[in-house]
Formats: sequence, C-alpha cells, structure tokens
Amino acid sequence: MSDDSKKTVFRKVVVTEEMKKKFLVGNTPPFLGKPFEISPSEVLTIGREEGRTLQLPSEMVSRLHASIEIREGKVVLTDNDSSNGTFLNSEQIPPNAGHILNHRDIVKFDAFEFIYIDTAVGDLWQTLKPLSREGSQIVSFYSPKGGTGISTIVVNLARTIAEKSDKKVAVVDLDLRFGDILTFLVGKPGNSISELIREQEITPDNIQNFMHKGPGFDYLAAPKKTELAELVTAQHVKTILWSLEAKYDFVLVDLKTEIDEVTITAWELSNLIYLVGLPEIGHLLAARRVIEIMNTFKFPESKFKVLMNKVGREGTVSAEEVKSFLKRDITVLPYCPDDAVISSNGGKLLVNEKPGSSLTAAINNLNRQIAGEEALAESGGIFSKLKSILGF
Repeated sequence: MSDDSKKTVFRKVVVTEEMKKKFLVGNTPPFLGKPFEISPSEVLTIGREEGRTLQLPSEMVSRLHASIEIREGKVVLTDNDSSNGTFLNSEQIPPNAGHILNHRDIVKFDAFEFIYIDTAVGDLWQTLKPLSREGSQIVSFYSPKGGTGISTIVVNLARTIAEKSDKKVAVVDLDLRFGDILTFLVGKPGNSISELIREQEITPDNIQNFMHKGPGFDYLAAPKKTELAELVTAQHVKTILWSLEAKYDFVLVDLKTEIDEVTITAWELSNLIYLVGLPEIGHLLAARRVIEIMNTFKFPESKFKVLMNKVGREGTVSAEEVKSFLKRDITVLPYCPDDAVISSNGGKLLVNEKPGSSLTAAINNLNRQIAGEEALAESGGIFSKLKSILGF
C-alpha cells in the first residue's frame, strides 16, 4: 500500500446519458487509477515528449508514440510508427492503422498499462473501484487442483505482510467446503462465513464480530460444515470483500478449486490474482486451461500472476521449462518439505520458526512483490529478480 499522498479516491456520481464519457485509466504507477478523458473535440496524444496529453517517462516510449481520438462515435487507437510498439490486449498492433477500442480493453506502452473505460457500457465508479488506493489490496490465490500449498502460503504471507509493513491484514477462507485456515492456525471453533451471511446486512463494522484473531492478522473462517458452502453466494462474497476492504490494508483470499460465480466474483474484485500450481505435468496442463479462461476476462498481466510452489523437487519440471510451457513469467517457491510441514501439520508459522529457511526468504520476496517493491535475488539461483505487482 502506498502512503496517503498517493491514494486515489473515486466517488460515485449519477450522470445522465448525455453526460456519459470515455476514459483511459492508468493501471500501473505513476498513473494507477488516474482517468484521462477522451474528448470528442481533440486528440489524446501519448509520448515521452513534453506537451503530450499523456507524457510517459521512459526512453522506450517514442516522442509521439500513439494517439487516441473519437471518429464517428468510435474510439480509435493509432500507433504512430513507434520504436517499441503499442499493445492492445497483449497483442502488438500494426503502426499507422486505427484500432477501435472496446470497454475494458487493455492498452500498453512499454511498462505503462491503461484500461479503456466507456461509461455508456459500464459504470465508471464500479469499474475503477478495484484500482482505488483508498481501500485495501485484495490478493486472491487460486488453483484448479488441490495440494498446491495455498493455505500454507497465505497464512505465512499474511504474517509477513503484517510484520514487515505494519499494515492491517485480513485472510478470507473461501475454500468453502474444505477450508482449513482455522486448523492451520489452531483456532478455536466459533463464528465463520456461514454465521456472517445470516446477518441482515454485512457491513465493515459488523463483520469484525466474525473475524478470528491470528498471529498479527485477522481471518474469516470457512463454514464449519461442507453442506453450508451452498449457502454462500457471489453477492455475499462481494459484500464481504468490500466490507473488509474498508477496514484492512491487505485482504488475502484462499479460493476453492471450482470456477463458479463465487470464484469469478473474487477474481473480478481482486487487485491481484495468483494462479498457484506445482511443477508437474498435470498441474501445468490445468494451469494452461485456467490461463485461457483468465484471458477471456481480459485481465491485464499486472493483475494475473503465476506462482509455482515446490520448485526444485527431484523429478519435476524446472522453472525455465514451466515458463516455456505456460508462456508466462512465473514466481517460484522452493521445495522445502521439512519447513512447509511446520504450518500444514504443526500449527505454527514457518516464517517465525525458521527465519533462515529458503522458503521463508521466498515468502519475504513474495511480500515485496505484492507491495510493489523490488524483490531480492536468491543466491541459490532459483530466484531471479522478481517483478513488482504492477509489471515493472
């Protein structure tokens, strides 16, 4: 989370149909959450040269890199034969040819990413809400297969974020049938999501009555009985995450394996999604299918990351082979079974019990990535310099 001077606050405004506008909204620093209106009366110019409507501070951006204008009611993006190209939804567009933008298209110039918002199609405030720095960062962890260690990652990461940043952190166990965050933290049975959704209204204030106290962070437990999972709807999840967003700096979400309305709602509300897998053929095939699904939602690269756990285990696929197979950069956690079992079976946090472990160091690096800081390089060579949360 950034400090108060870097926060962006969006307020919902009721507008008539005639007042509907079109915007290019920043999705990476230093323009994160900042909207640039696309006017029908003038061309929006993008480049590194002073005087451009959108001046981008990078030598990789041409002086007059690209332009956006409204032609016959359509918003048209043109790359002005730039040196390093303009990307639309991860595909480089040909120069000097107009490309019509659609609501929520992702436009990228070098490392600077923007989202095109047409308020005639989608409400500006609701669309920008996940980009707002006023609330928390919601970070979801999803795997199409079990056994990837998500719960171990989440509880240790929550402790690390809280300790390193002095921020308020919440964990939500949305593995609704088989969630075990409560067990991992040796918590006492009590209120859970199933009790929370019985409330007449879920608010930032009353949700606090259902949170458990963990080691430096709070957490909302999964339902006590598997059959109660059916009662939790996508609307419940939306209200829960927005309520927690108002009270916490970071909200970490442990998701179930199914891709349903609950999972998709959590994805859409998240600032960052980690697809978690193991370096094994079955996991990689499943991960590739999930990536295809993610692409249909037009999630930008800055929102959707791949996290490989247990990298380096004998007989498994190497990190470089995983990257080649998935055609994506990955973040990796090393194979340290004796350390990981401290949390999964011992009810303790490995980041506390084994601060010198390579797995603890990897979780520290993951914390830096989520915080948008530069990650450290591991001397063992498994870790290269990690990218920050926003793609730098």
